Amino acid sequence: MIKESTMSMIRPRLSRFVTMILCCITALFLAPAPAPALTVTTMPRSANVSPGTQSPVHLMYTAREMAIPNASYTATSTQGRFETPDGTLLGTIERVVTISVVNSRGSATELLNVPAKITAAVMKAGGGRIVFRRNFTPSLPDMLPSAVSTTLQIVPTAAGEFGIVGLSLEFNQPAPGDAPRPTSGGRITVPRNTKGLRAAAVVTYNGQGLLRGRWVVDGQILGFVNRQLTAGMRETIIASPAFPAFPTYATGLHTVRFEILEPTLTFETPRLNYFVTAENQIPTAAQLELVSPPAREHLALDGGSRPVFSWAGLPERVVYLFRLISLEPDAVAIPTTDMDTSKPVLSARTAQTSYTLSPFDLGRLATNTPYAWQVQAYEGSRMIAASEQRIVLFSGEPTDLELTVPLRDQGVSGQ
Repeated sequence: MIKESTMSMIRPRLSRFVTMILCCITALFLAPAPAPALTVTTMPRSANVSPGTQSPVHLMYTAREMAIPNASYTATSTQGRFETPDGTLLGTIERVVTISVVNSRGSATELLNVPAKITAAVMKAGGGRIVFRRNFTPSLPDMLPSAVSTTLQIVPTAAGEFGIVGLSLEFNQPAPGDAPRPTSGGRITVPRNTKGLRAAAVVTYNGQGLLRGRWVVDGQILGFVNRQLTAGMRETIIASPAFPAFPTYATGLHTVRFEILEPTLTFETPRLNYFVTAENQIPTAAQLELVSPPAREHLALDGGSRPVFSWAGLPERVVYLFRLISLEPDAVAIPTTDMDTSKPVLSARTAQTSYTLSPFDLGRLATNTPYAWQVQAYEGSRMIAASEQRIVLFSGEPTDLELTVPLRDQGVSGQ
């Protein structure tokens, strides 16, 4: 048995040990729990931007937090910061990005448009990288925020991310005779049943990739466009379909849009408006008869003489307007009454009943491409007659010919 003297020595030590254990347990239960932290990541972690452009970058933010199971809340960032790698502020964007977190997970996307002045400032300072940062703050109290960043590498234009930089629309409205087409200003007025009303979209882009779009009139799809755009900072012009053309049978206001489906735009799509009046297009009063060349004739450009177009004259004292119109490649299979004649390659006035293509005209022509030619007769500014439209094709290469006949001898005024 343990002697009483030994127990008296053990008891104080045992008491102190038990007290230490109780203090540790008390501290463990009474100490505040660490605040849960939200973790936000971004994809991609790095992207390319080009100097001189507002380079679009697609970002996806993913939020994750496992400390509070089945929690639902939001994480919000009110501002994005462009910085140098050492943290110097270059600029900010005041745009809110909100992540909805459900069951501890959530995501959001942002189409980041990097201003050209930001890349210019970095390059001027001799740098080649930009860091885009955001801080996401959870809506739950006592939850720590999360910072996320994306590195933007400045690369030459041809190697930049594919994106649409600019888009403008313009009418190619039919004009009487050889009068210049007026600037539409985004809206024009045409008589009911006007033919050949079309528009063109001027697309400025960066990088290379597939553009997918569609022409839409009054909410109805008129046609789809798929075009592979080559590398570099370029412009491309996309015309609205010739068939079907914009409808003009219904009076009132109509809206035209070219909607780009891919890639995603960072700006709002512009639109055009045209108003159709109740007045019908006035038909021609007489028919001019074309003589030569016959329909679908192949005309050689590499011979010793230039092609001549002739027609039967009218008894009235008139001025004739000769027009040569470029057609789509498939126009040979389309009835001539349905062809779009709103874009003449050349038009010239003459008092004679024939027109000889000048060396200047030959330089505008492409071989093995269909063209339509037509003649109209004018008394002053009023058109009194018009011919049918005939398709011709040119072959060979134009010969270098001297212009031996002055333009005034043909009574010609070229456009």
